[in-house]
Amino acid sequence: MLGLQVSLEKAEQVKQYLIEHELFAKEYKLVRGEDYIVFPVIREFTGPFDFDVEFLELELEEKEQTKSLRDALWEQLNEEEREHLRTAFDTVGSIAIIDIPSALEKKEQLIGETLLSLHPSLKTVLKKVGGHTGTFRTQQMACIAGEDVRETTVTENGARLKVNVETAYYSVRMATERKRICEKIQPGEHVLCLFSGVGPYPIVFSKHSQAAELVGIEINPSAHELAVENVSLNRCANVHVLCGDAHELLPKFSAEGRLFDRVTMPLPLTGVEYLDDVLSVCKKGATVHFYSFQHENEKEKAVELLRTACRRNNKTLESFEVINVGQQSPRVFRVCVDGKIS
Repeated sequence: MLGLQVSLEKAEQVKQYLIEHELFAKEYKLVRGEDYIVFPVIREFTGPFDFDVEFLELELEEKEQTKSLRDALWEQLNEEEREHLRTAFDTVGSIAIIDIPSALEKKEQLIGETLLSLHPSLKTVLKKVGGHTGTFRTQQMACIAGEDVRETTVTENGARLKVNVETAYYSVRMATERKRICEKIQPGEHVLCLFSGVGPYPIVFSKHSQAAELVGIEINPSAHELAVENVSLNRCANVHVLCGDAHELLPKFSAEGRLFDRVTMPLPLTGVEYLDDVLSVCKKGATVHFYSFQHENEKEKAVELLRTACRRNNKTLESFEVINVGQQSPRVFRVCVDGKIS
């Protein structure tokens, strides 16, 4: 069996990456050493890690098999329903979020209750009703089993975050990406986190870096209220969260001479519209983490968007690295350009 050995210090980051990219061989047990852990994986891969990992061939003990959602429902669905069944779901704290195709709406309660029976840590199963919409990137949900709630608490990278899955955008799948950026922050940096939601970027950065100041900006009042709670919950003295439109706040920062060493822009669909404002508050040598959705063969377009904005603002994209963060749809990826600006 193939295993991936990593230090205990980096274990949580690697585990999240394996789960997000469906590389974790969950049917096998982990191996724990004094200062390392070995994760069972389905194949070798090249990950975005800037630390040592090692693939090993070794004997791993199989877990006692837990019945899958598909297996648990098999006898209760007809042939057509089986074809439409989607078994993937997101877990946000004690809430599971799943897609229910229209062909299975009459069986949604059965699906939800079965999911709860297979995963005792879950208390609620919600189905998505439409996609993320509006300026606030919110998504309507409907409860199909368990407690009819939308609020839960998530533990991410050592931070506790209060989340409302319906009124505030939060992506558990970006946890590894947040940790990746956090590890790049140098002592004393002033960091701006745009579209900061309930606060995962500045709070994780505060807990795991020596940044001097972390500023979050979020336009959604509901998300901002949760961010204020989360900053207090995690006792992050160097985090300040503001509620407002970055188009309005950043020109004020620029006029005041308030500049930053690093800016995160996790809004891949429309983040390009904020590049001029962002560049106006960048120190010389600052790093901008600019996100964009791009076709798998056209990722360089994201770089060109950032380079063009630099030229427009009499700045230079001195160097850059393109990171594949995740897949948005078939052959379309969320990419991050880590660009150094001078």
